Amino acid sequence: EMDWLLWIFSVAVASLLGFGFNFLGRKDPPVVTVYRPGEFGGDEVKEAKDLAFIDEGEKEDGEKDEDESKELVIVAYRLPVKVSQGEDGWHVEWDDPYARNLFADLKILDRENLRVKWVGTVPGVIVPKADQFDLEEQLEEFSCFPVFIPAEKQTKFYKGFCKGTLWPLFHYVMPQAVKLDTDFGTTWDSVWQAYRAGNMFFSKSVTRVIENNDDIIWIHGYHLLLVPSLVRRRLPKARIGLFVHEPWPSSEVFRSLPARENLLRGMLACDLIGFQTYDYVRHFLSCCKRLLNLDYKSLAGGSIGITYAGRSVAIRISHVGTRSEFFKNLAESKEVKAEVEKINQRYAGKSLILSVDYMDLTKGPHMKLQSFYRFLKSHPEKCESLALTQVILPSSNADKNDVKDRVMREVKRIREEFGNDMITIENNPPLHKLVAYYVLSQVAIISTFWDGLNLIPYEFTASQSVRRPGALVISEFMGCSRSLSGVIRVNPWSIQDVANAIQTAVNMSLAKRQASFARRYRYVMAHTLEEWAFGFLKDLKRAAKHNSNLRFVQVGFSSDVRLVGLRSDFAPVDVDQIRPIFEKSASRLILLDYDGTLIGDSKTTSSAPPEQLKKTLRNLCSDHRNLVFIMSGRTRSDLFQWFGDIEDLGIAAEKGCFVRWPAHVLEYINSLPVSKGTSLERRSIVPQSVPTVGRQSSSWIECENNDANDAKVAEGQEKQNDRWYSLCDSSETKWKSMAMAVIKAYNERTDGAMIEDKEYGIVWKFEGADPDYGQMQARELQKYLQEVIEEGVIDVVVYNDNRILEILPKGVNKGLATSLLIQTLQGHMKDPIFLMAVGDDISDEKMFSALQNSPVLEPKDPKCKEDSRHVVVTCCVGLKPSNAHYYAHDPEEVREVLRALSSRNTYM
Repeated sequence: EMDWLLWIFSVAVASLLGFGFNFLGRKDPPVVTVYRPGEFGGDEVKEAKDLAFIDEGEKEDGEKDEDESKELVIVAYRLPVKVSQGEDGWHVEWDDPYARNLFADLKILDRENLRVKWVGTVPGVIVPKADQFDLEEQLEEFSCFPVFIPAEKQTKFYKGFCKGTLWPLFHYVMPQAVKLDTDFGTTWDSVWQAYRAGNMFFSKSVTRVIENNDDIIWIHGYHLLLVPSLVRRRLPKARIGLFVHEPWPSSEVFRSLPARENLLRGMLACDLIGFQTYDYVRHFLSCCKRLLNLDYKSLAGGSIGITYAGRSVAIRISHVGTRSEFFKNLAESKEVKAEVEKINQRYAGKSLILSVDYMDLTKGPHMKLQSFYRFLKSHPEKCESLALTQVILPSSNADKNDVKDRVMREVKRIREEFGNDMITIENNPPLHKLVAYYVLSQVAIISTFWDGLNLIPYEFTASQSVRRPGALVISEFMGCSRSLSGVIRVNPWSIQDVANAIQTAVNMSLAKRQASFARRYRYVMAHTLEEWAFGFLKDLKRAAKHNSNLRFVQVGFSSDVRLVGLRSDFAPVDVDQIRPIFEKSASRLILLDYDGTLIGDSKTTSSAPPEQLKKTLRNLCSDHRNLVFIMSGRTRSDLFQWFGDIEDLGIAAEKGCFVRWPAHVLEYINSLPVSKGTSLERRSIVPQSVPTVGRQSSSWIECENNDANDAKVAEGQEKQNDRWYSLCDSSETKWKSMAMAVIKAYNERTDGAMIEDKEYGIVWKFEGADPDYGQMQARELQKYLQEVIEEGVIDVVVYNDNRILEILPKGVNKGLATSLLIQTLQGHMKDPIFLMAVGDDISDEKMFSALQNSPVLEPKDPKCKEDSRHVVVTCCVGLKPSNAHYYAHDPEEVREVLRALSSRNTYM
């Protein structure tokens, strides 16, 4: 009995403590500790992982959010107002809630701590320049800020490019499919320039409205895909989101646009991009991969991320919701109930089928009526008990009249064969009448060809009652098809498929309709417009926070200029800062990548250095305080052919498998004891554990066979310093025959791929292959090689940026080679030491990390003066994410730095 009382007491205490902790304040978001590999091949890093993305609770009253924005600027093509001109001037009023205007409905976001502003064109009227100032003042009272675009340019912008080019293309209608005599090619430059100009007008208006970087800019729609990059140029720290309401086409379709890269780059200036479905995201990511060679990654919390221009761009998948409570309440209103009575009387007990369509070529309303005709022909017994109401909604597309004519021909055919009462046309009925049809319909058919944003199925569901709900037939190509359950999905291009679906829906029992309705009703009532909007804004704040500590630099010229986000301590290389330190050093170790660093990135296997570069290197090596090495993945035969005549230049070929030492250190190298260990033992030392005292044995041993030096040196020059030292044994090539057989099999099945065989390694290049297929094949090849080759023998690495798969003996990479070079040469170098590495790709990051973590950073002499400390300089070529201290824009700038270091007084 005492144990029982003790248990009750402990439960009560625990409950009180739990209540007390919750009462005193919200708990911090959960955090876990994880270990991850260092970025760019660095050391393992211990990291606290914030799980704040799962903390979705509302803040308590009075609790402040340090990241709370004060203003939200919604940017859409049209302002959500009605504007008219009378004798006494301009009149402005807010678009009424019955207008089904998404952007007007976003007024629900306007709260005490968040002021909402709207930027867009004035709908429905042309405003003379003389009246623009007066109208602007009136619109500002509604927190609306107009964008005035010259009439001719606006016509080309909206009708020429948006509706004439992008809208059809995004709905899989190619330009020449609209009409065979299209002048798409000859008018392209004109409409594209108008689109760019229109987006510039919008960006200028946005930047005038924004007051500080805490404000949020939320851009909507395909009309404004360039606005993010244009705003980013003026407001680098701005928090920018974009939601694409339209379908995003496959990469094969999107690639047909001449301005395809410009549109993608414009969008990628955002912090967050939203789409309706994963299908659209998948197509967008494929476009980024195929056109910009950008890969994506999964982010914590279910988002997807792309790294572009040094910034992280998050992708959100969420279908827009509707005003669910509004439609539910409207369906129960007196005016709707009165309309329901009228419709009931008209149809005299018939079951009602409802079809709602915009007159748009991309929606295919005529095929739906063809399906209904086929259903009636197959089931004539249903003719007396059914009637269809076709609701026609207004469209702004140029082909609306042609589409409507086609629809009316189908209506005429149905009426002639089955009677006038079989089908009724409702042209743009008022909302309360449309909702009355929602309430009464036993079946609703919304089977459009392509639709990104179509809220009619949501409105239909929210308006109906669980007592007598209708069945819902929707196209599997609609954005809401993925989110709604309890529906019948159809292929709208199959007349028979839709006809069968109508039969299934008509014959569905009340119990089954109620069960299906309950499933979709729960979703529609929970996923409202407000929930969607606040969810997007929350993700936008989180995404922008990742980029908040970056600084931005401009690259490119004119219209191609873009901002690149860099670490705050990532600076352009400044030779005036480096040279004084360089001159004070007693010893200098300079490690230089070749392709992409000293010369432009070559796609060929024979890209010899220019004579000017060789002259600079020769001059730099003539000072014996300098130990200069070419650190390359190329073969020793190539490198010796190009640089063999520069005796005091060190060469590390195949990423360190072979080394040719500078001539002036050969005596020191040969004085070191020869390592007795195996090749794996010789290169098993990791950079963090390199000893710092004593004479070390060299990890490289002299090659028995130096046949590689038979490569041609410049004519008329004698071969000197042709001794190579190897980090590997000849036995370490036994795996190559099996690996080569496997690689050849993959190569034969991958068009555009090629193999480069080296002495100790193999490189499989898939840059000429299809981007997705080549990358998939590389991943599969990597897995297969790791399975069939004995463990601990090789490293198989895929470099997606360079689009290569590389196989090297276990442990060999530029990072290890750098550490072993320092270990071997530290007995020769004198304090203070200047260490410098320059490279351009991901494999060079290991070289940077090895240099930055080198133990020679600690002076050997404990009495060493402050100005005698060793200095490390790492430099990345190109503006990209890197662990380097500095960046150079291109190989020419690297050569300028080397020329400056090679002579105090002159640039050669």
